[in-house]
Amino acid sequence: MGKRQIIYTTKQIGGSRELLDKEINLVTKAQRVWHGRITALDNDKLELKDSRSGKHTFQISEIDKIYREVVTDY
Repeated sequence: MGKRQIIYTTKQIGGSRELLDKEINLVTKAQRVWHGRITALDNDKLELKDSRSGKHTFQISEIDKIYREVVTDY
């Protein structure tokens, strides 16, 4: 079993239902990295729930990239 990493750019994030309720790493344009699960997503903002301090809201324009790991059979 292996893993592969899927990278989403800013253009791919807004309104993407594929990312909803997924565990991700989010990198802001200020080079801060956040880890958590996406709980809400629309064309302008994203809400992330982490395991420690709760929910955080990010404007899509503040996000550089999102990384998501997917377990594969190979």
